[in-house]
Amino acid sequence: MLEAMDLLVEEGLRDDREPLRSVGSPMTEIGYPLPYPPRLGDSQLILLMDRVNRTAASRLLEIPEVKGVIRRSRHIPGVVDKKGHTWELLSGCDMRCDVIQSIYGDLVIYKNQSKIHVEFPRENYPKIRILEDLRIVGRSVVDGLCGPGTLGLVCALAGAKRVVMNDIWLPAIENVLINLEANRDILGIDSIEIFNRGEKQVQVGSIPRLVGRARGACEIEVYHGDVRKLFSAVSPSDICILDHFPGAPLDDIRRACSPCGEIVVI
Repeated sequence: MLEAMDLLVEEGLRDDREPLRSVGSPMTEIGYPLPYPPRLGDSQLILLMDRVNRTAASRLLEIPEVKGVIRRSRHIPGVVDKKGHTWELLSGCDMRCDVIQSIYGDLVIYKNQSKIHVEFPRENYPKIRILEDLRIVGRSVVDGLCGPGTLGLVCALAGAKRVVMNDIWLPAIENVLINLEANRDILGIDSIEIFNRGEKQVQVGSIPRLVGRARGACEIEVYHGDVRKLFSAVSPSDICILDHFPGAPLDDIRRACSPCGEIVVI
């Protein structure tokens, strides 16, 4: 980070009297709770920054530990209104992987961090603890606001007979499809189908459209669309999980999911 600061001062983007934290937020390529700062190897750090340009971002990649540089905006990546938002990947690669621990086993969740809101794993995994208190084995589950798929895939690992994952934001769904393949063995997946590959698709979905399916120990379906319209395309489930943005309105979504047996707001 000190090397990054020196470079930003050279580029005229920082004053040499500014604190080191003004460089930005460092994110490790692999997210896993540790009791101490990790020792980094090459290409293991993604920098989330404010005052940076492409020239400086390109130079920052000369620092061996830096994998990518993201310029953030005031918006959170994803959909919290009718528009989808992303941050800007200025250089390198923004792919990160979080290791998710549960009593059922561990999963890896890949994210394009310039397009998915940042949610680094915490030591006690509070959202996973909520799932561990539910009766999931043999039941059907809908993860209506699934993001990159964390909660839905944990439910599949927990013994659900069927999991439907849906998100209105296309980059999230693209990460879900990656995570199906990445966790194929631990989830007992025999086959994965991806539909409409190569077709031009809208970023913010409307009528839910089936984009992927996995078969094996659990039947998994992946939809891209508005969760408020999801149950016109799929049958209601035993459990509907809603992991929404803090402060985002939820009343319409709750009403749309009311045919499900149980609604769990994370």
